[in-house]
Amino acid sequence: MSATKARLFDAHAHLDFPQFDGDRSLILSAMRDQGVYALNVGVDLPSSRASLALAAAHPHILAACGVHPHEAKTVSEATLAELEGLLRQGAVALGECGLDFYRDLSPREKQIQVFRAQLRLAKKLDLPVILHERAAWPEFLGILREEGPVRGVLHAFSGDLVRAQEALALGLYLGIGGPVTYPKNEALREALRKVPPQRVLLETDCPYLPPQPFRGQRNDPLKVRHVAEALARIWARPWEEVAELTCANAQRFLGVKL
Repeated sequence: MSATKARLFDAHAHLDFPQFDGDRSLILSAMRDQGVYALNVGVDLPSSRASLALAAAHPHILAACGVHPHEAKTVSEATLAELEGLLRQGAVALGECGLDFYRDLSPREKQIQVFRAQLRLAKKLDLPVILHERAAWPEFLGILREEGPVRGVLHAFSGDLVRAQEALALGLYLGIGGPVTYPKNEALREALRKVPPQRVLLETDCPYLPPQPFRGQRNDPLKVRHVAEALARIWARPWEEVAELTCANAQRFLGVKL
C-alpha cells in the first residue's frame, strides 16, 4: 500500500460478486493506491472460495468464509465439513451467517440449525463471526446468548440505541455502512453518538447499500470514506482520525496486523 494520510478498512465487501466482473481489477488497484483494505465475505461455498482467492492475490484483501441464512436450505454435514476446510485455508473470520426472517428464503428452523452450527465452528477454530440479522432480533439474541460468548460484528447495523446496547452487552461490534448517511436514519445516528467508538467497524456491503450521494448506484469499497466522514460528523472528530480508529478496531476484531 502506498503511504496515505489515513487507512480505511471496509469490514464487509462482496468484490467477488458479478457486479464487479467488468472492473474488479481497477477497483482493487484504486483501493491499494488509496490505502483501502477490505474483508471479502462469503455467502456460500463458491463465494467463500472466491474470497480466499482474492485474498491470496491481493495483500489488502482479507477473506471470510461462511453460509448466508438465505442459503441455509442447501447446507448438509458435507457442506459444513467443506466450510471448515476452507476456513483453515487462511480465512480470518467466519461469515456471513445468521438469521433472515424478512425474506425467508430458507425455512426458519433450518436457518437456526445452520446458524448454531457455524457459531460452534467459529468457536472451534477461534475465529470471529460476521453476523447477519433481519426481522429476527429476539431469536437472534437468544441464540447468541445460548451459544456465547461470541466474538462477532453485527453486520449492517441500522437499529436504535436499545438494540445497540443489547448487541454491545453481548460483546459485539457494530458494522456501520451507507445507511448511516440516509436522511431518515436519525435514530441510528443518535445511537452512534452514545456507543463506544472502539466497538464500531466501517463497512460497505458492496455492491449494496451505497452512501446517500450514490443511492441507486453500485457500491464499492472506495466509498467507505463517506461512512467515515458521516461518523466524523456524528463524533465531531476529523475523518482521518475515524478512519485510523476503525482500522485499528478491525485489526483487533480480526486478530490481524496490517
